[in-house]
Amino acid sequence: MKQSSTKGFWKRLSILVLSSLLVLGNIADESTLVQAAEQKSEKILSEQEAIEYAKKWVTIPEGYEYRYGEYIEPFDDFTPYAGWNLSWYHSDQSSIMYKIHPVSGNLLSYQYSDKDSEAPSPATTNSKQIALEGVLQFLTKVIPSEERANLIEPDEVDYKSDGTYYFKFQRVENGIPFKDNYIAVTTRGDGKVLRFFRLWYEGELPDASQIISEKEARELLEQKTEPTLYYKSFSSGDHGEKYMLVYDYLPTDPQMVDAISGVMIDGKGVVAKPKKPIKILKEMPAASAPKAASHKDVAITREQAEASAIHLLQTKLRHQLADIYMLDPQPYDGGPRGKETNWRDYKVHFGWLKNGILIKNARFEIAVNSSSGSSIIGDKQLTSPVILDNNMQRVDLAFAKKTEQAVKKSLELYYLLPDIDFNEVEEPKPRLVYRLSGDKGVVDAHTGKWISSLIGKE
Repeated sequence: MKQSSTKGFWKRLSILVLSSLLVLGNIADESTLVQAAEQKSEKILSEQEAIEYAKKWVTIPEGYEYRYGEYIEPFDDFTPYAGWNLSWYHSDQSSIMYKIHPVSGNLLSYQYSDKDSEAPSPATTNSKQIALEGVLQFLTKVIPSEERANLIEPDEVDYKSDGTYYFKFQRVENGIPFKDNYIAVTTRGDGKVLRFFRLWYEGELPDASQIISEKEARELLEQKTEPTLYYKSFSSGDHGEKYMLVYDYLPTDPQMVDAISGVMIDGKGVVAKPKKPIKILKEMPAASAPKAASHKDVAITREQAEASAIHLLQTKLRHQLADIYMLDPQPYDGGPRGKETNWRDYKVHFGWLKNGILIKNARFEIAVNSSSGSSIIGDKQLTSPVILDNNMQRVDLAFAKKTEQAVKKSLELYYLLPDIDFNEVEEPKPRLVYRLSGDKGVVDAHTGKWISSLIGKE
């Protein structure tokens, strides 16, 4: 058996050692939204107990030998779960892998692989139906009936190039969708299940009987949503990457309303805060030259590391300071914050501007040695994106919002689990939110016209 180390953040939640377990979360396509929920328990399953649960859910065929078990903490295997990873292997290189909930013994994920599972087969109406029947039989065995009752069968089924079918069953509670809570199953055309994955928040949900009216929600959204003016990148075929000045939502912009309290919610699922002015380096006071730690066993603070990085840019790029800003807050890098010390290199994050306007995703970082205080940056990172835009005509925020609201006429209600804040000790709780919905896209800030998201990808 292998035992993984505990991450600092999860230590603060005292999971697994005492009485709690982080079991479920949210994984969005933008790779920006992951959460977990706590479930009380007095006992963590042993490896052998987890093995017995695995055999209960999916029978181990003859010829497979148990290879190893590993206790996985949240995010150690790129999922938000803690659990037992268990593996069986066959002499023909086939394998079966399980992830078992370390308290309830429920199946969190499953993967079967053999030479047949990798052989594409043609898609037919009959094979699609057989695949669905195989999925439903599998779910009947591994998912409790009360959970199956809250699943919606997918309207569309993805047929993959490897000859498999992908089924995603959305979770619904009280007739309301729970965003990014689902059961996903991949199967062959003969109904053989190859992969299973469960994302399911197990804590208490907000009281849907207490929501505000749709009329009030719409009024709040129309008045208080606030997209940001920024340069958005998109591909232009053979001409590479180009930029367009748009109004669109950043993760920290108010864009939803809490369906119970009526407060505005940002894209991370938390209460929206007033927007901060961009910290342009040209407007920041001169930073002092870095100093090494006073003793070899003492590391500099995060605050000192940031000053060192700023000093480097003020020295090396003094003619470009009007086009550089410092991210605030700084992205979490797994280390301490503020004046606490860190024994690894610090990473200080900056971004590029065009005429004082943010260029989305145009960022770079400076590594600062925690002992010497010296800063390091690659020359390739010191080149700002080329944006040929001298058009000074722009519509204002009010005009942009009218354009957006003309195409987003529907009102969507759903459960949402906020992103994890690694500075917080307690795990986030779900919200019920309203949001204006319709065609996805942005507003052209020069013309005020709506541009569908079909123009390209970020």
